[in-house]
Amino acid sequence: QGKYDEAMPLYERALRIREEKLGPNHPDVAQSLNNLALLLKNQGKYDEAKPLFERAIEIGEKTLGPNHPDLATWLNNLAGLLKDQGKYDEAKPLYERAIEIWEKVHGPNHPHVATGLNNLAGL
Repeated sequence: QGKYDEAMPLYERALRIREEKLGPNHPDVAQSLNNLALLLKNQGKYDEAKPLFERAIEIGEKTLGPNHPDLATWLNNLAGLLKDQGKYDEAKPLYERAIEIWEKVHGPNHPHVATGLNNLAGL
């Protein structure tokens, strides 16, 4: 609904709690980072959002492994940010990797795969 000012402190508080209670490299911290990054991206604050997406991806790769569906979502989201910035060459391999993960996890005809294909086609 565009209530960014109300959402920001809630996401920031959730992130702080998770970092304090779960440690800085927990998958739930990565999810909070992704949520905060999406909020910033939706406000056009790409330079603030990008490192949060990247940290979420780094945590996900270390803790969830290279083929986890959450990791695919975070890759897809970073690719969307890069696409919005016109950085199509950087976005493409991230979309492709997300699709590859979703296909491995869910099979080739899953709606997540279709979403990734649509995103890739939109480059």
